[in-house]
Amino acid sequence: MQTDTSASFRIVVIGSSTAAGTGANPPDSAWVNRYRQWLQTQQTANEVINLALGGYQTWQLLPSNSRAVPARPRPDTARNITRALSLYPDAVIVNLPSNDAAAGYGVDEQMRNFERIVQAADSAGVPVWICTSQPRHFSADKVLSQIVLRKAILDEFGERAIDFWEPVASPAGLIEIPYNSGDGIHLNNEGHRLLFERVRDQGILQTLIERGPRPKPKASPLSRFLKYIRGKFFTPGK
Repeated sequence: MQTDTSASFRIVVIGSSTAAGTGANPPDSAWVNRYRQWLQTQQTANEVINLALGGYQTWQLLPSNSRAVPARPRPDTARNITRALSLYPDAVIVNLPSNDAAAGYGVDEQMRNFERIVQAADSAGVPVWICTSQPRHFSADKVLSQIVLRKAILDEFGERAIDFWEPVASPAGLIEIPYNSGDGIHLNNEGHRLLFERVRDQGILQTLIERGPRPKPKASPLSRFLKYIRGKFFTPGK
């Protein structure tokens, strides 16, 4: 429970289709939207900004100044860690379940990219939570890669890792039938609920309360003047 009702926090989510809400119907059932709803029951001014987009990989979330790598996507400056940090968040959550593995990228490559994302946030003084890989109906070799990646994320990021594998994976490393949206890739409402509970129970909000809100930039005199002019002379609907 949030005890300091005067403090509010902004969390930015970056990632791919699961964070974007694919598989959940209606959209309010998606884990990010459930988390937003829960945070706002703690303090109505709490915010969750969702920059996730289906199909994204670690490469697209790298800092904007990352050098180009042949045969790899460029960072998306509208949805990457640089963009997330520009929104002055108190925390960032990264959710990339399986698209890197689907593209054939190895565990070491993915971990280097996660580390670069975290380093960028560390430089800005913003804590990052990395969600683990998630089960997908892959071939046996890619299932193994996903299992290895999950362990690497848990080992590397410790308390800042959120285990999205354990609650929805079968012993064979596939999505458990009750949580499968039907395509073998995405989770249904019940699966999204389990992910939300993992994020809620991770203690992110309590960590932020103990740290205190990150200072937000003050509006410049020019922006305050323009806001005044708009409010004084431009009335909506006229």
